[in-house]
Amino acid sequence: MRYFPLGSSDFKITMGLQALKNTSWLDVDDNYRADIALKQNLLSKRRDHVFAALPGTEKAQGDILDAVRTELKDCYQDLPVTAPTPSLSPLTEAACLVQEDLVLMQPVDGIFKLTAACVCFPSGWNLTEKIGRSLFDIHAPVPALNTQIGPSIDQFFERLNPRKKVQRFNWGIFDNPALFQPEWARQQQADKKPVSAETIGQKLFFRVERQTLQRLPSAKDTLFTIRIFNTSLDDVTKNPARAGILLCSLRTMPEAMRHYKAVARYKALLFEYLAGRSA
Repeated sequence: MRYFPLGSSDFKITMGLQALKNTSWLDVDDNYRADIALKQNLLSKRRDHVFAALPGTEKAQGDILDAVRTELKDCYQDLPVTAPTPSLSPLTEAACLVQEDLVLMQPVDGIFKLTAACVCFPSGWNLTEKIGRSLFDIHAPVPALNTQIGPSIDQFFERLNPRKKVQRFNWGIFDNPALFQPEWARQQQADKKPVSAETIGQKLFFRVERQTLQRLPSAKDTLFTIRIFNTSLDDVTKNPARAGILLCSLRTMPEAMRHYKAVARYKALLFEYLAGRSA
């Protein structure tokens, strides 16, 4: 698997920022063509669900498109890029060149807000509910996040060095490997077939978000990217050490966070399965 962003300690909420050194903020793999085709399809059929932008963001969207083109030219020269549809906005044009979702955060009256985004692969949230919201409001559904690290997040966005790019990781366990999983779609597409001790390794997926942040040329405008990686639990736990680390994280996770990460309904099965795979 590409990323396993868990340590050996108990679960805790952290920013977990890592400086990007000699590493691209874009991540291209063998799913490139399929992911781009899916984005184009979603923008064609569900544009209002995957793209939103406030008036006045056009220049910053253009900055994002320039940043994407430059990074692809510098790091992925042999990538067979498909020419985007000319009628798309700069942000959706940029999003159709990469597997990442692209989010623009801008300071509005001293508060960073989500002012434009193309998010085709959300993990249980709805872009239409987040556009124009502050960081505090965006993170409100995450149990204890604002109380524990909310001020640190605000300070980071305010002080981010224009010459520095960083990455962090988020993760959850989903019972559907689909990339397009807004909250409303997850409710509609819930798997009717029960997960059992025999099928849990194939039916549950370790969903990792690789997130990167960087300043754009204009003032404190910030680009936030999200890239999704799905791995079945059977593949994750081929390494017994990983099974043990994941089990430790789930056991020490507050119950509210288990619900948020969509693992509470499978708690007993997960604990038994991971215990067996880590032996």
